Amino acid sequence: MERVVIQHTQTFADFTRPADTTAYTAGDVIADSTSAATVMTFPRCAVTQGRSGTIRSAMLIDGAAQATKLSADLFLFDTAPASYGNDNGAFVPTDDEMKAAVGVISLDGTAAANIKVGDATSGAGGNCIVQVTAQNIPFQCVPGSSDLFGVLVARNAYTPVSAETFRIKLGIEQG
Repeated sequence: MERVVIQHTQTFADFTRPADTTAYTAGDVIADSTSAATVMTFPRCAVTQGRSGTIRSAMLIDGAAQATKLSADLFLFDTAPASYGNDNGAFVPTDDEMKAAVGVISLDGTAAANIKVGDATSGAGGNCIVQVTAQNIPFQCVPGSSDLFGVLVARNAYTPVSAETFRIKLGIEQG
């Protein structure tokens, strides 16, 4: 009989969006480039390559504290999508890329229960956290990988600050 050990871990991905203040509309990708965006990589989600786990929580740490908070969806994949879109462009993954989706987490900064303001100074001088718990998203990493990949997509009209920073943390139960 194989002994199953469950362990809890946290993984994260960081990026800085472009140095502009172009407003997002619902369905726009939030990324690090307007011409060659890099998909977020969440390393070591599984204990070893090809293994599984369950995402239990997510946290978006925003380096800005805009008056209108960001509401976004984090699309998670077991294989990095190549054609999902660039910053401030429409989210356009292919049908085959969407087959690699493991789940979507709503990070709704417009819901008072989710938002935690660290420094309420407006704009680039402030910061805030959007936290969601009670997630139950199982995943299986592909053979040869222990990583998951993410794309952040705006769900509301949001005006960013120039070079706004984001960190997304995932709380994972590894099986």
